[in-house]
Amino acid sequence: MKKASPRLGHSEVEYLLPQMLDRFAKEFAAADAEMKMVDSMYKSDKESVPAGAVFQARDRRIETGVLLLLVASARLEQIIYHYAVTFLDADSFKEHLERNQLLSKWLLLPRLCQGKQVEEDHPAITSLKELIKARNSVAHPKRYDLVSNVFQQKTKKEIGRFVSACRKAKSTVDALIKILETPSSCVST
Repeated sequence: MKKASPRLGHSEVEYLLPQMLDRFAKEFAAADAEMKMVDSMYKSDKESVPAGAVFQARDRRIETGVLLLLVASARLEQIIYHYAVTFLDADSFKEHLERNQLLSKWLLLPRLCQGKQVEEDHPAITSLKELIKARNSVAHPKRYDLVSNVFQQKTKKEIGRFVSACRKAKSTVDALIKILETPSSCVST
């Protein structure tokens, strides 16, 4: 199942995900800082800040955050695929492993390809879980009854997870890459 050497004759489309990840991480950081500043100003003196400014800052943060989460997820899929087909036959990967969920790939493939034991409580894996939950909230939104207290609790939790995952998206990707680059005896929590 393991390749002796890289195969020649394969190509792929370059979607520039690393560059997009960097750009959207910077744009989110700027939008997040703007949101914090506008929100702070609004809380201290509601008269001096037009309500529209708060909504614009919030919308910009959401927009850049959504793009960041989607690109970070796509980048992680891309990285783990490249890693897998470096060590495994591409056809075998496609047949047996391609349909696994992103988290499962990040736990299974390092072990399968290089004997690296990556624990589920590893900080990078914990961050990956949060990124996936936030991305899933964007891609598969849920409806809540406006009258119930569940709405406020769920909405507040979902927004908090979204902002937190966005703030850590780039470092999550970097930490997961580091796991793949680290010798198998050095991977730990």
